[in-house]
Amino acid sequence: MTPNKEKEKNSGRAPISSEERREMIIQTLREQDSVTVSELSARLGVTEVTTRKDLQMLEEQGYLTRVRGGAVMSGRGQLELRFAARQQIHLDEKRRMAARAARYIEPGMTIFLDGSSTVFQMTRLLRDRQNLTVITNGLYAALELSFAPEVTTIVVGGILRRRTSSLVDVLTPNLLRRLHVDIAFMSCRGYTLANGMMESDLREAQLKRSMAQASQQTIALIDHSKFGEAFTASSLLPEEITLMISDASLPEETRKHINHAGIKLELV
Repeated sequence: MTPNKEKEKNSGRAPISSEERREMIIQTLREQDSVTVSELSARLGVTEVTTRKDLQMLEEQGYLTRVRGGAVMSGRGQLELRFAARQQIHLDEKRRMAARAARYIEPGMTIFLDGSSTVFQMTRLLRDRQNLTVITNGLYAALELSFAPEVTTIVVGGILRRRTSSLVDVLTPNLLRRLHVDIAFMSCRGYTLANGMMESDLREAQLKRSMAQASQQTIALIDHSKFGEAFTASSLLPEEITLMISDASLPEETRKHINHAGIKLELV
């Protein structure tokens, strides 16, 4: 037995798999900005040689960047953490709204999914759908759907090639306006009764508005926490929404205002 293996065997801990070790490394980087090889080695109960191999693998996968004596979270890792954190907010409500929204999708449709963490929950319900075209500006949505064999995924900015995960045939504004979409599924940063669906980024609001204009119907997925929150720009005014799906915690007074605006409302 090699000295390194002997050290790991005598660490006093049950051995854990390489996948578990790497998950623990990522979790450690979630809790702090940087880690050292010696710190990780002690925490994982393995040699520093093994730890360096794990760090190399995670760097190749894009989760972290190795530095002298340790590692820091990579830009990709930080983005994924931020998106993961957004997904956890009102996660049960998001899943219920996504399940209700997915009922409106039929074979042969072309739909738009925005890049929100709420609408992202729909992607996992669509992977086994047949003859479906999905247009999206969400990279995580596009990647999730890249494993769906019967779903054609078009990313605003290009078409996703499933085999290479690359974008081809860049979409021009002219082509964007000529897209035919059956249903656009969208969420927002906030919603006010006067200004409708709102975003903190003007470009995001403009893109969603363009996709809504190319769509026959627009379905909004908005949980109760977003009502009354105002941001920089409106993507859709109340009268431009075909159907709104929210959760059962939506206040009664807000429900009345939505109905008064002529918006069909479904609660889950």
